Amino acid sequence: MNTDSEIEKKINRKKLLINILLFAAFPIICLVFALIGKWLIFGIVLLIYLAVFVYIKLENIYLIQTGYFDKKGELQKTLKPAYKAYKIKNSTIDTANIFIYMLLKAGKYDKALEITEDNRNRYMTEDQYIAFSSNEALALWKTGKTEQSVALFDKIASKFESTSLYVSYGTVLTYSDDLNKALQVNKKAYEYNSGSKGIKDNLAYTYFLIGDTDRARRMYDELLSEPLNFPEAYYNAALVYCSQGDYDEGVRLMKSALTKQFNGLTAVTKEEISEKIDYLNRGQGALV
Repeated sequence: MNTDSEIEKKINRKKLLINILLFAAFPIICLVFALIGKWLIFGIVLLIYLAVFVYIKLENIYLIQTGYFDKKGELQKTLKPAYKAYKIKNSTIDTANIFIYMLLKAGKYDKALEITEDNRNRYMTEDQYIAFSSNEALALWKTGKTEQSVALFDKIASKFESTSLYVSYGTVLTYSDDLNKALQVNKKAYEYNSGSKGIKDNLAYTYFLIGDTDRARRMYDELLSEPLNFPEAYYNAALVYCSQGDYDEGVRLMKSALTKQFNGLTAVTKEEISEKIDYLNRGQGALV
């Protein structure tokens, strides 16, 4: 969030000028030639305009492709267009953040950290900095550096607040050794946005981890009263139900978790859930 702010600002001014030329000057020139009947010149100018338009907007075109594959859940296919967008000369920090996030979702954690390091000193707005640092913290968590991840989230959260930040921060804390801190942060997050499904899942799961299964169950009963699109809530709720002896409902919830979309940032894997289901189906009791 720092050193080359002037360079970034100059690039943004240049892009603004290009957009003015692209959306004002070129169309006007084309219109003039059309009005005076110079159709050959009009055709040539139009072709030039279209070529320039595609070239200038190539970064956005690649990002649209990235979003298309991401929405379909084809995460490995997101990487090629995201990389192409990122490698375009003077691509934005937003594009770098998107590429890093796609790498994380595709499970390419070391590569995500590499791209993070390459972009560390670029100028960033507050929102861009939060996204960038959160991506780095998630990559650290996924590479087994939970303490470093928590330390970075601590730094971000001391200055900024957002729902997405609290969801990621709260999730990582439930995998740390400091459950008191996890409870404190997830309570604060819940006060910040009690309507967030991810925040509510984090708080309910934290209650389960500290042994308050009754409160955890009440929260999960409320949370799962409508369909959710992430598997962790179903799996975490299943652990709560099983801890209270309701194994049939626990298995049902785990099977529901398996129907949701998984990615490299999902806190639990399909394999882990399937193993727990097999374990329960063999008539075993304790899950954790």
